[in-house]
Amino acid sequence: MLNYDITMLHYDMRIVSYDITMLQYDIAVLFYDITMLYCDITMHYYDITMHYYDITMDYYDITKLHYDITILHYDITMLYYDITMLHYDITVHYYDITMFYYDNSMLNYDITELFYDITHQMDKTKSGVLPSDLNYPIPE
Repeated sequence: MLNYDITMLHYDMRIVSYDITMLQYDIAVLFYDITMLYCDITMHYYDITMHYYDITMDYYDITKLHYDITILHYDITMLYYDITMLHYDITVHYYDITMFYYDNSMLNYDITELFYDITHQMDKTKSGVLPSDLNYPIPE
């Protein structure tokens, strides 16, 4: 049963390592999305410049331009809100990764202690100590 438990622990650590790898991939994709958002913001500012150019060409477009700039400002505000939420998510992911590494370290420590205890108990048994002296229940 002990070997099975240790095998399962190693299996769980591999799963956690896979999850961390996927998490890092997701964070990389998030950074890529943020870069694309900033690119969109730059294009929006370019559009505003073109609108101002249109004002000089046709005063009639000013009302529509004001509406477009208002919508644009709203979109940029939403983009910054999304970026803020993404940064928050990334921070939480990094915290989770740190906790995973901490848990893995503790798991490795526990396995080391477990092997030490098993070896220690086996040494005692080899030295002539009976299982009954180790407070193990003797099967009837």
